[in-house]
Amino acid sequence: MRWSLQDIFSALTPRLALAAFAVALVLGLAGCALEAPGPSVGTMPVNSFAHSAVGEDPAIAAIDDATFAFAHPQAMQGHPARMALAVASLDAMAGQFATGGRWLSMNSLAKQQMLQARLAVRARLGIPATAPSQDVVDDLVGASQALDRGDQAGAVQALTSPYFTRGPRRTLALLAHFPPMPIANHATMFASNYLFPGGSALGPNPR
Repeated sequence: MRWSLQDIFSALTPRLALAAFAVALVLGLAGCALEAPGPSVGTMPVNSFAHSAVGEDPAIAAIDDATFAFAHPQAMQGHPARMALAVASLDAMAGQFATGGRWLSMNSLAKQQMLQARLAVRARLGIPATAPSQDVVDDLVGASQALDRGDQAGAVQALTSPYFTRGPRRTLALLAHFPPMPIANHATMFASNYLFPGGSALGPNPR
């Protein structure tokens, strides 16, 4: 004979039934509290690569850009606009790889390494680990585009968000002379090689 939950509660005295219900409720709430939220997800604005990746899949353009930047830190020196775009690309794609249905079959280690790289790069720039990815991405892309227009004031304004705890001017200085980040280099190369078995993402970057 199979007993339903209703049968079990019916067989108990009112006091025992109330106690059993309270225990079940506490356990259920504890389970909800222990469930960790998923990684924050952001997407690159549609015009992020308007001058460098015309017609290319935006997600592929983003990981390509991040892979090149973190593999060639010397080439990024003195180019804060390019570095801001690369950091935004890493931030966005780390979240997308971890949660997006499109990337469901992607290597799980590659996904985890991208999230770890995102945390490391954020720490270097003074961006909190809990900052919403979309806000971080939008601010960095906005700063990058302002710099491309020669609008220094606009770039400063784009980074006045409280998520950039070092302040906009120091953040821009860091982006202009960003140090090598082996963890980001490895993570983006691994993810890129997974998407491009031939390793094409490490070819010359036209930006």
